[in-house]
Amino acid sequence: MTLRLEFVRRRRVPWLGLFFLVGTLAWAALLFAESISLHEEAARNVQRIDQLKLELQGRRRAALQLQAKVDPEASRRRKEQEKIIGALRYPWSRVLSTIENADSNDVAVLSLSHEQESGQTQITLESINTQGLVAFVDALNHDGGQEDGSDVGSRAQWYMTTYQIQPQNNPQTVRAVVLGNQ
Repeated sequence: MTLRLEFVRRRRVPWLGLFFLVGTLAWAALLFAESISLHEEAARNVQRIDQLKLELQGRRRAALQLQAKVDPEASRRRKEQEKIIGALRYPWSRVLSTIENADSNDVAVLSLSHEQESGQTQITLESINTQGLVAFVDALNHDGGQEDGSDVGSRAQWYMTTYQIQPQNNPQTVRAVVLGNQ
């Protein structure tokens, strides 16, 4: 009987694969550290930008105050410009859509004025009869509610303040002033 011994070859350690794995992990760690440092630098930059904005606003205020002391006319013009810009930014579509939705063939709108600070609107109307005016005011109050039909306190209240029969016109017309709050 013979004894035969067979040896299993030992597996070699994959040094090359381990080297790439260690290199990749080191590279990932460097990228992570770089990412953290970039985030910290971005946060510092944001803080610096905020500081610079505050400083710039302070300098602008100081310059405007100095300019107002030197030239009161320029200050008055600047206030006028701010008022005009505020008027242009006002949501006019809300005011005008209410009137447009209540439009009637029996009523002519002669004038419209609106106070932005108080939200009060004044409309001068003309109609052939008072029923047309009353129907127009009712339509304004109906359309002044919210779109879902709910009756909430934000609803505009329109009312006729004065009306006058114009006998000199042929046919006679009725002129009225209607007020409402938006």
